[in-house]
Amino acid sequence: MPRIQTYKDRPVVLLTNDDGPPCASSPNIFSFCKLLQSRLGWDVRVVIPDCQKSWVGKAYAISDVITASYFYPLEPEGLTGEITATARPLKDGETMEWILLSGTPATCTNIALHNLYPGEIDLVVSGPNHGRNSSTAFALSSGTLGAALAGALSTPLPGPSTGESSLHLDHIPCIAVSYGVVTRPVTSRVLDLATDAAADVCEKLFNDWGWDEDHEKGRHLVQVYSVNIPLVEGDLEVGTRKTAWTNMWRNSYGRLFKDTTLSKANYDPGDNSNQNKPASASTNQPQNTNIPPGDSTTSTAGPGALPTPTPTLPSSPSIGADKEAGQLKFHFAPDMKPLLFPPIESLPVGSDAWAFAKGYISVTPMRAQFACPIEGSYGFGKDENQGKAAGSLWD
Repeated sequence: MPRIQTYKDRPVVLLTNDDGPPCASSPNIFSFCKLLQSRLGWDVRVVIPDCQKSWVGKAYAISDVITASYFYPLEPEGLTGEITATARPLKDGETMEWILLSGTPATCTNIALHNLYPGEIDLVVSGPNHGRNSSTAFALSSGTLGAALAGALSTPLPGPSTGESSLHLDHIPCIAVSYGVVTRPVTSRVLDLATDAAADVCEKLFNDWGWDEDHEKGRHLVQVYSVNIPLVEGDLEVGTRKTAWTNMWRNSYGRLFKDTTLSKANYDPGDNSNQNKPASASTNQPQNTNIPPGDSTTSTAGPGALPTPTPTLPSSPSIGADKEAGQLKFHFAPDMKPLLFPPIESLPVGSDAWAFAKGYISVTPMRAQFACPIEGSYGFGKDENQGKAAGSLWD
């Protein structure tokens, strides 16, 4: 098909994520945003969580009051910039205004589409996530995918800014982008190549969006593309880069939590002793001098593509003492090795995990729904050979 329909000559794109503002656990969004603007000429609106919110899936915290603040990132990496309670004109040296919300990634998408920019957004891009989201175990947990699915489930209304009917009657087209760390340290060269590849994939999808054949809805546009980019320099060079259409590897995880005496887990998927970091931690966060601490309570936990290190426990009280006092506490500490490094011969050819293991960029079309059995798979075990179909009544 031709490129996605747009309200204006210049596409208006919502960029969101689950890693929050630029920092060690969110090192890619600023450079990616700039490339979407400079190379593709897109009008990018950034609405992201005010802190890292991995592994929350497509959650909405319906009892929370969501607060917004405005962030004005500064060059060269967006690691600093003023945060204000209300919007203001750009100052010298500022080129963008980002909106930070105290909600989940899915909340950011829905509020952006319906409250902040109604009737304006042509495409939602979520990411780039700092960590892969290939396979069902990661994808169904991912806030990055959750933000994209929230867009796919949103039917935008005509907005006061245009007064026109929505061009996207069924859903907003959405892309989720994830960078999969393979080895550390992750060099600036690798990140530059990954960002170049991500922009290239987004541009190609935007200009030639695919179709989905659905027995219920018929032929309609693909709702979501999940893009996974392995951070391997040799595989990302322009002359050797390969991209594959894939399906999603169906896998599962085991235990995700361990006993702890910590009052709060502080593990960050981008915070690894082997990862390159800025020299000064004080320059690693946006400068927020005007906003009181937010009410966000989501733990900064998630797979950074290497197994989670065990947090340092305080010397007292011991875990046993807590248990004797009747206080059980657990922290997120999964063993991701089976998911991150499965034997390649165990991976179905054509799956996103297989492509990742081969060093290919994977592009997986998705529907915003729980997968249903194919026709003929309904019924009890004794009905296996009778080909029950959806709509069949119980005997």
